[in-house]
Amino acid sequence: MKIALIGAGPRGLLVLERLIAWQPTIDRDLTITLYDPEGIGGRVWTSTQPRELIMNTAAQHITLFYDRTVAAPAPFTPGPSLAEWAAGPARDYLANLPGGATFADEVAALTPNDYPTRGLYGVYQDWVYAELGRRAAGNVHFHLVQQMVTAVTPDSTGFTVHAANTTHVDAVVMALGNSENSLTREQQELTTYAAQHDLFYLPPNLPAEPDLAMIAPGAGVILRGLGLSFFDFVSRLTEGRGGHFSADGDRLVYHPSGREPNIVAGSRRGFPYRAKARNEKAPAEQITPRFLTPARLADWQAAGGVSGADFWATLQREVEFTYYSLLLPQAYPKLALAKFQLAFMRHPDETLKALPLAPSDRLDWSALLHPAVADAGAMAAYLDGDATDAALGSKTGPLTAALEVLRDLRDPIRQVVAMGLLSDDEYLDFFLREFVGTNDYLSIGPPLLRIRQLAALLRAGVVTLLAPGMRVTGTAGYFVASAASAPTVSYRAATLIEARVPAANAPTAANPLLQQLQHDGLATTFELQLAGERRFASGAILVDRTDSRLLDRSRQSHGKLFFWGVPTEGFNWLTTASPRPYVNDISLRQANAIARAVLDI
Repeated sequence: MKIALIGAGPRGLLVLERLIAWQPTIDRDLTITLYDPEGIGGRVWTSTQPRELIMNTAAQHITLFYDRTVAAPAPFTPGPSLAEWAAGPARDYLANLPGGATFADEVAALTPNDYPTRGLYGVYQDWVYAELGRRAAGNVHFHLVQQMVTAVTPDSTGFTVHAANTTHVDAVVMALGNSENSLTREQQELTTYAAQHDLFYLPPNLPAEPDLAMIAPGAGVILRGLGLSFFDFVSRLTEGRGGHFSADGDRLVYHPSGREPNIVAGSRRGFPYRAKARNEKAPAEQITPRFLTPARLADWQAAGGVSGADFWATLQREVEFTYYSLLLPQAYPKLALAKFQLAFMRHPDETLKALPLAPSDRLDWSALLHPAVADAGAMAAYLDGDATDAALGSKTGPLTAALEVLRDLRDPIRQVVAMGLLSDDEYLDFFLREFVGTNDYLSIGPPLLRIRQLAALLRAGVVTLLAPGMRVTGTAGYFVASAASAPTVSYRAATLIEARVPAANAPTAANPLLQQLQHDGLATTFELQLAGERRFASGAILVDRTDSRLLDRSRQSHGKLFFWGVPTEGFNWLTTASPRPYVNDISLRQANAIARAVLDI
């Protein structure tokens, strides 16, 4: 049997591992071809990217191996997490790897709760690929082809994969990552303006890739966006240019190299993502839902769905339960914790109102989602406070442990989406347009180190953050950034960078394979039927959620043609998360389901 895996990043490797694990249970030889022009790890996890770029997940929470917690009967072939690999096989592997010495010091110092460089995750993937070669039975053959697949066409006996050469296979699994999109109207206007005035404009992109050498020391740079890509660009333009940080108590001090530009950044919210808590959780540790339970989901399903407001209120209760369960023993030890918890489970609003707490100790959702700062000094102090909260830990600090709940509850949140519990209008207006951004802001932020670094850069005058409501125009031969909430303050620069990765939007994606699949009707996008006979095209590729088979224009599958990952974002949720060990991880489940469907098991 011949199988094509298109995309050699984490998802491609997960499916490869599952195919190798299942193969002894069937009486067939397997020939598997992985396609990726960038090699193992793909574009995002290339080992040659700048070393200052780090992950936002602790090393012990990253794996590419199936484990016994996955809720599906399957062959079990254990393998190390990234942290376990670094403490074991990594050293010998790096010693025999060209360029491996670059990572030797990092591996020697890496602890389970450290945040690895992205390049090291790429090396881990290289090792996983080699390890799978050692594990594969004699009648399993696989190899990598570093070519771009431009088309997949079905025929009566399978599929033809079109790259530099064409190959006929029996099954195709596509695991594509982020793809650049055709420019929006605003982006095209900014591109044209840049060309007319000899400026530099960078549309949404992968932060590791652009050549930033043309940005001169001391020149102005505008970054639009305060998410994870923002921190990557800031790191490249500071640490990447020779600057460094030193400790001053709980704060950091930035020591410029003199090669940094002057960075002005902002976003609609006006605040960077909140810091990840210092990790205290073992890989298998997650909270057990108390409100967003299977029984609650079943009740909502029986009732025909749930409103966005009720869903969000239920999630808030989960966060509040953890927050006050940690706060009371630490700050109010005379209050009976068990009594509070029992009462909160039954009557949360009344129980919170009755708590004799200082106003500053109450979880204020409005202040959490919409902080207020008066000036740059106050912003640095806000960041210091965020870092202090995060440093208390993911099981100890009341606030950051509470926000960690949103990460622990990703699976039931996904079930709300998969079960269709929100109406199409609510899914668009509440989930996609409100909840996704809120969840990202609260729970998908950078390591607390990055927040401390940003505070130091603000104090050093290297970075300036705009007030909320960022807007950018082309004026008088420059890009000009200002904020709707502080319109009298503006900054001009010759460089404007969109500090975010390209959105998942299949109709405008530059990837030739995505375009061919849609053009030929083999793929279609997920649409929402809104009130008033209106429809909304999400831009997400539509698949069968049970085994990730690609659905065509008629909502039908075409044999063993599978598709999963980033281009399904909007139909699926949070497709970029790295697989986590010992938590019945969604990516491990999906990879197993795909492999079983490929092999007819």
